[in-house]
Amino acid sequence: MKQNTTLKYLFLSAAAALALAMSARAGGLPEAIPLESTTPVHQGLLGQQYANLTYGYINLGNSPVNADNFEFAVNQPLNTGLDAVFAYDWTQNGLFAGSRLNTQGVTAGLRAFSNAYTWGKPYVEAGAGFAWQRGTPAGRDNSVLWQATVGAEFQLAPAFTVTPYVQYTDTPTLAGNNGGTWKYGAKANYWIDSQWAVTAGVARDDNQNNTFTVGTNFRF
Repeated sequence: MKQNTTLKYLFLSAAAALALAMSARAGGLPEAIPLESTTPVHQGLLGQQYANLTYGYINLGNSPVNADNFEFAVNQPLNTGLDAVFAYDWTQNGLFAGSRLNTQGVTAGLRAFSNAYTWGKPYVEAGAGFAWQRGTPAGRDNSVLWQATVGAEFQLAPAFTVTPYVQYTDTPTLAGNNGGTWKYGAKANYWIDSQWAVTAGVARDDNQNNTFTVGTNFRF
């Protein structure tokens, strides 16, 4: 069941406002200073310079088939407490009635987080991009994409973190869009060494879809 529209826009406005406010802090960096990780190695993912590759299996709640998802993302620290995030996302449903739905998206955003608390690192993220799909009754379709996320990263061991989050995503003109989607999930990250980490996660959205992910992170 969809949440109240007013709540959605309040949530998105708050996330965007905080992210944009934090971005002003990054504008004063001297050009000669290279952008690099702003938190120590083995301290989670916030503030780290890394690339991510993730596979997701999506158990579709209202479909006779399921779907596969692949995502490639890059996290680039801009300043202490502020990261830039870039991602490419590919999803394809299983074959049904001789056809399948394929959806792709590219997004860019800002993630602002705080190191001020001993219990964890809360964060907000706002992003925008473009999505396109094929396999719809009309053949092909596309839409702008925007999303906002709130969550917190908890350090459970020196190299192990767990991050619960809530995310809202909307593709307003894409076929089948019903006013956006809320997703509730958690992901875990474990640094094997200073360069490599493994990650896993689980999420559920308000369309009754369940997503299970595994992947790897590489610091560069």
